[in-house]
Amino acid sequence: MNSIVSAIIPVLCGMISASPAAPTFQELMNPDVFPNAQRGLVVESAKAYGGTIRVVTTGADIVIQLAEGTIVFNQRIGSQRPVAKLGLGRALSKAEITHSGPGFARIVVADPPMTIRVNGDSLFMLHAHTPITARVEREIPPAWVSTYETHHIICDELGGFGLYCSNKTLKENFDEYADTVAAYPLQSDDVLWVGVCPPKPYDWERSLKENVVWHWSNQLGYPPDDALRAWKPHGQIVLLQSEVMLWKDWNLDFVPRLGVEEFARVRKTLHDMGMRFIVYTSPTYFLKGTELEKHAFNSFEGFTNWPPGTTTGENMELFLSAITRVMKEYKPDGLYFDGQYIANPAALYALARRSREIVGENGILEWHSTFALGFGECQLPQADAYVDYLLRGEGQEVKCRDFDYMRFFVSGYNIHNCVGVVCNNGSEGITPQLALEALRANARFHMLASWLANDNFIATWRRDYKPHLDPGLRKKVDRLVAERQAAIPVKIEAARKERDALAKEPDWKEPTLRLDFNEMPKGDVVASPANADPLAVADGILKIRARASTYAFLRVPLKAQARGMIVKIRHSSDGGMSWGPGAMIRWKEKTGIRVGTRSDGNIQSDILGMQKLAPGLDAGRWIWLRARWLGRQGVVERSLDGKSYEVVWHFDHNGFMSREPVELLVGKVPFNGEAQDFSDPGNAGACEIDFVEVY
Repeated sequence: MNSIVSAIIPVLCGMISASPAAPTFQELMNPDVFPNAQRGLVVESAKAYGGTIRVVTTGADIVIQLAEGTIVFNQRIGSQRPVAKLGLGRALSKAEITHSGPGFARIVVADPPMTIRVNGDSLFMLHAHTPITARVEREIPPAWVSTYETHHIICDELGGFGLYCSNKTLKENFDEYADTVAAYPLQSDDVLWVGVCPPKPYDWERSLKENVVWHWSNQLGYPPDDALRAWKPHGQIVLLQSEVMLWKDWNLDFVPRLGVEEFARVRKTLHDMGMRFIVYTSPTYFLKGTELEKHAFNSFEGFTNWPPGTTTGENMELFLSAITRVMKEYKPDGLYFDGQYIANPAALYALARRSREIVGENGILEWHSTFALGFGECQLPQADAYVDYLLRGEGQEVKCRDFDYMRFFVSGYNIHNCVGVVCNNGSEGITPQLALEALRANARFHMLASWLANDNFIATWRRDYKPHLDPGLRKKVDRLVAERQAAIPVKIEAARKERDALAKEPDWKEPTLRLDFNEMPKGDVVASPANADPLAVADGILKIRARASTYAFLRVPLKAQARGMIVKIRHSSDGGMSWGPGAMIRWKEKTGIRVGTRSDGNIQSDILGMQKLAPGLDAGRWIWLRARWLGRQGVVERSLDGKSYEVVWHFDHNGFMSREPVELLVGKVPFNGEAQDFSDPGNAGACEIDFVEVY
């Protein structure tokens, strides 16, 4: 039950570094890599005729018009229509299909020199061998968009497309509202991917009939036979998570904590009942052979924080070797992954395909990915296509109230078409309203084993969820999809108006609250025991001296409507990253918006639990950070003079931030606003905050 902490910790500590062992976009162009089709995702045909090359896959019809230098991407599943067009600005000469089979098609173009590969999962890969600009036009309305670096996904209710580029430094000028949404100035050896969504049909029968019973414990990873038998009426698959209690070396290897015989007992009991089971593993937290290996832990005794993890994939071969042994020696029916390589699309894609090879075509693969690419929601459906279940939303109770989050990210219907599952393992469990929204979005639930002792949860499950999993649900879901699709123009117009308004300077007058630090503000000092008197006021500045990954902040009541804030920070020698200096407005649900700086040269925002980073910080200079929002959208901006601001991020809060907040936190505020340190407090350092204004 750790995905929130798990996914954020790598960013918190800044200990991740790219490695040559991590898969790259360029390596995946090799014809020897993934030559065969998997999971029924195939290239149906690849033909050249009349100045055109056409590649048809399970989910896409891709037409390369050589004379025009354009590639048209047509969706085939759920709706048959064009979704995007790629323009290269010049004719493609001497193009030849060099490979054509169920797994992939490969095309070599002599002028301008490039290689194109199309996989059976509808992933189009263009490898430029000379500089060329690739302009992407959208053919669908941008009802839902998510971005990470030079990667973007644009969807509506019926489908969509994703863009992923190997070069993270390009200025592609992405604008989802423009007809040309992006223009990638590809350099020699850059690779650009276009993925058509959905890559596979949705398995309606499985989603209605199959249910997973989910067991987690920090005391016992091997339930007794009577408990296992009691689960049979509630599902056909058992998920044994209990990471630390299941494996005695869970960060370094997967060795049954109670012995092979005990593992075999659980397997036999479940198989004798005709049930299947999957077990916890994690590519993110498999630390063996990495620089993070020293952070491995093996017991909840004295537990303080989850270890850091890797998000780039340099440990992939070691991890795959370990899970190969799990499947061969212990013989579960599949695997559950806690976290993936969310900072590297190439590694994420390779992980999906290699993992599917290991569990087999009929094995079960579940990914717990509350955070997709970049600790956000930028999905890679062509990786997700090889997964059976996608578990999302842990700790995101506020986000789950946003129907778009439930519909496009958690459910993923018409996007990746896995069975999208709400990760509702918190105290709220399953409520009638959550069940209703999940079904509207076409998401599912796992049955947590702990729910069997909760009469309210079981009653809700039996009354508000389970009876609705019938063949009629498909008609209801698709009717709602059609209704929402028809309403998209109105939705987009409202969003564009807010975006245009946010492009202008705010019409703020006097701040509702200003902390200028001529004296210590009225409020509570919240400081870690690791820091002695960390906060002081001098010369109109809040001066902070504290250890890097520890908390030291002011908590000031805030009893007024808020539409934005400004904080002026000098990072100086502070060693904190997600414990760096900043300001945070919080609502009663203990979530909010935080802006601040980090010792790795980035500025940072944490918006309703989602973390974003941007480079360009000079620790020795003052920087002004401004966050402001309207009814649904908002922006985070920065300035070096307090007058001229540039937008760093746009965000969507779905109305949540329109309510009255309860407090302002200022200082070394952790990413989640809680009074907690990281396991390694780090060295002492200093930082300064000149003022904070709330409007």
